[in-house]
This record gives sequence, structure tokens and C-alpha cells, in this order.
Amino acid sequence: MIRTALSRIAPFRIAPAAGLAALLLAAPAAAPQAQTLTMAVQSTFGIDPHFFFNGPNMAAARHIYDTVISRDENSRQVPGAVQSWRAVEPTVWELKLRPGVTFHDGTPFTAEDIAFSIARIPNVPGNIGPYTINLRTIERVEIVDPLTVRLHTSVPNPTIPGQMTNVFIVSHRAAANAVPQDFNSGRAAIGTGPYRVVGGVSPSGIQFERNASYHGTQPHWQKVDVRVVSNDAARLAGLLAGDYDLIEDVPLGDVGRLRREGRVNVASRPTDRIMYLSVNVARDSLPLVTGADGQRLPVNPLSDVRVRRALSMAIDRTALTERIMEGLAVPSGQLTPEGFGGHDPAIPVPPGDPAGARRLLAEAGYPDGFGMTISCSNDRYVNDARVCQALGQMLSRAGLKMTVDVTPSTVFFPRIRPARVTLPMHFVGRSFSSGDASYVLTTSFHTRDLPQNLGGANRNGFSVPAIDEKIRAVMVRMDDGREAALRALMAEVEALYPQIPLYVQMSAIGTRRGIAYTPRMDEQVVAVHARPAP
Repeated sequence: MIRTALSRIAPFRIAPAAGLAALLLAAPAAAPQAQTLTMAVQSTFGIDPHFFFNGPNMAAARHIYDTVISRDENSRQVPGAVQSWRAVEPTVWELKLRPGVTFHDGTPFTAEDIAFSIARIPNVPGNIGPYTINLRTIERVEIVDPLTVRLHTSVPNPTIPGQMTNVFIVSHRAAANAVPQDFNSGRAAIGTGPYRVVGGVSPSGIQFERNASYHGTQPHWQKVDVRVVSNDAARLAGLLAGDYDLIEDVPLGDVGRLRREGRVNVASRPTDRIMYLSVNVARDSLPLVTGADGQRLPVNPLSDVRVRRALSMAIDRTALTERIMEGLAVPSGQLTPEGFGGHDPAIPVPPGDPAGARRLLAEAGYPDGFGMTISCSNDRYVNDARVCQALGQMLSRAGLKMTVDVTPSTVFFPRIRPARVTLPMHFVGRSFSSGDASYVLTTSFHTRDLPQNLGGANRNGFSVPAIDEKIRAVMVRMDDGREAALRALMAEVEALYPQIPLYVQMSAIGTRRGIAYTPRMDEQVVAVHARPAP
């Protein structure tokens, strides 16, 4: 449990390993002309910023709320409502709030709102994807004064600033006793962000209007109309017809043509999202894994590392990215994107080898393969349904009898809630917002230990006590050897194939002529990054 306390304390000595965030105080720009930006997005979303930790919800939230530590379009930690942060002791991080910031309702933003927001996260009822993994190691929140907060951790934790880029700040007054429905209606959706909510959110979308008292640079658009259009072709048709000013997830097969024609703009970039297969390693029998006779196998073959390695060998990542993703993805042989701590540039992308996969399956005792289902969403990730079909075909060439199960995200994600997964294998993506591989190590590869906020995203039953010890050791390191230790541990985990890396997803954002958009590395489509262009 995270506790809060109000006290005044003497300054601590700054530990040698402590870092100090630069104070990048940007003066607000003059108010731009009033106009409306109409955006079409793929997925439905909610605006309770502590309910269901996923990209569409976070993208909507970034219009309304600040996070404790802000993150720019390049996933760099930058000052926002909190203007500086530093480790004053190995287990104490001090945050300094920007003076004069107010919520949409005019009430002042203070340290109490940060303490309330952090305390609220583990207590949101019925949360299908809680934000609690971003509170890892935080034991106590101390309110030093109205503009100073100290986060006390159980052990040294150098990734606290990265974790805090995922923790949204709500008003302790407006959100007191609020549940997700109160946010989605707009009643409790009071933030310090660049836009305020008009009405509430519905399955068809939401409307925002500019927050005139925003502490940062005023956004260009007076109003933003966000519409949910799940069909890719319909979003593109609306952009070409002038119904939408901006759309996310331009159909990949159309990107080249659109750029040649020049009727609209398409902006793309690699993101921080690794797409991968999560493999159920539990030894117990699984209902969707069958033998050659169609009967359920008594033991899960995926619990054998040789079988999991064979699955990886069967996949041609280059063909997947070039043919299915139309070149708008970067093949990967590791679970950390380039540029993030723990990524090893010396690790190559493995080639597809279905014949080798067959031999390895035979060695594991499955010369005739076995039957298995791969599950995925059809409206959450770029080309997710097509990728899932292609993966099924590649695995079939290795001798497996594949069934591809494609469902809407509203059905898919409840089926992959941690500790309840019986699916043999599912296709999903993960963003690296916290900055390095310790995020995936602590959330996905440590044995589930929810009181310690470890293993919160461990969906496949992976549990190796020796690796748990190494994870706990590396996550507290704040010295120069941290990077080498992260790389070595990630290599050790990846050699066991509990998750099979496939590629880094790229974003493709379409805008009408006259509008330019800077894509975010975290894929979240936010109106403040759209601006008029010649």
C-alpha cells in the first residue's frame, strides 16, 4: 500500500548517483486563431486515466491531463506540470511542481493532487489493465510542501522518472470517490492539460476545447473533435473526402500511393512498440492445444523450450515486415527496441527456417507437430489481423496445425488478463515508455508478486527463480555497469523464448494538405502535435 504524509523536512544530501532534470521553462505562445481539428482514430477509449493501461486511453488522456513527469514526442522526459526531479538519496526522489498551475476548474495544482493520483491507481475497481506496474517500488509519497513531493522507494530505482511518465495527475477534489463512469461522463475529468472535455466520451468519440489557462504552449486548435472509426478504409475515405483533418493508422498498402499522389500528407516513424508472440509456458494441459487426433494433449508442449525455439525459427520476420507490413516495420530479434537501455545492436535478426523448426519439433517429441490456436485482435495494432493470419501460415509450414482466432480488442484483451490466460499463444505489442529493459523484466518476466508490483504483466506463467534474483539485482543498479547487466539478462531471458520478438511497429499518420503532424514515438495521437503547414 502506498501511504502519503504531510511534513516539512530538512534537505537531504544529494547521492552521487542522483540525476537532476533540466528546467526547460517554455513561455506560453500567443493564443492562435479559433478553429477545429477533426481526428479519426481506430479504437474506442475511456478517459479515466487510471483505468486500463493501454495506448488509446493514454492518447485521449494526454489531451486532458499532465503526467507526473512529461514525455515528449521522442519519448524524452521533459518538464511539465512538474518542472524538475532528482534523486536526493538512493531511495528518495524529489519532485518540484511548477508554480501557478491550475486545473480546468480553476483550482490550484498542488502536491496533494500527485499524492492522491498515485494512491488512487491501485484502488480503481474492476480494472482490467491497472497502471500499478508504474508504481513499482514506491512505498510512500511524502508531501513536503504544496510544491514539493518526495517518492520513497523500497529499493534504489533509477527508472522512477520513466514510470512517472505513465502516471496521470487528477484533481483530488474533482476525483474524490470517482469511478471510471464519472470520468467518462466528464464530471471528474478535470486535469491541467492543454484541453478540457466538452460533455463526455462515447463509443463514437469525444470533443475537446482549448484550456486557456494551460501552463505550457497553447495548442493551435481551439477545438478538437475525435471520432472513432474502426474501419481502416473508412478512415482513409473520410480523409480523402475532407471529412477528417487527421487519421491514425493509414492502411499500409496505401501509403506509397498516397505519397506519390500528394493529395494528403503521410508522416511515419519507428515507434517504441515491440510486437511479439506471448507463449503460454505453463506445463498444464491447455484447451486449445491438441494432438494429431484432435484430442487435448495431457501436457502443454509449449512448456518445452525446444518447441518455443522452433516457433521462433518458423517465422520469417523480414518477409513479415516487407510483405504484410509493407515495409513500415523494423524486424527484430530481441524484445527491446533500438535506442532503449538493454538493446544489444550486436544481436541480428534471425532468418526464417521452417525446416530447422520441423527438426527441432521432432527432437522435442512432436515429429507430426500438434494443433494450436494463435489469438489476436483485429482493431488494436497496425495490420494486426493480417499479421496474425501470416503468422499462422508460417507456423503451419513448420508442421503445426494452426487455427487463427481474431476478435475485436474489447473481446481479446479481457481474455489475456494476467493470471487468467489459457490461450496457447497470442499476438500483442508493448511500449517501452519507462526507458529501458528493466520495465519488461520486472513486469513480464518476474514471477507474479503483486504486493511488490513485480510480474504484473506476466500473462504466460513464466517463472524462473534464478532469473527473478537477477531481475531484482539489476533493477536497483544505478552505476555504470547497469547497461551491460541489462543486456546480459535480456539475452538470457530471450534464449528461453517466453515471448518471441517479431518487429518494431511504425506509425503512419495521415493529414489533409495544409496540416503537418509530428508522430510520437509512443504512437499516441495527440492534437498538440498537429500544426498548420504551407
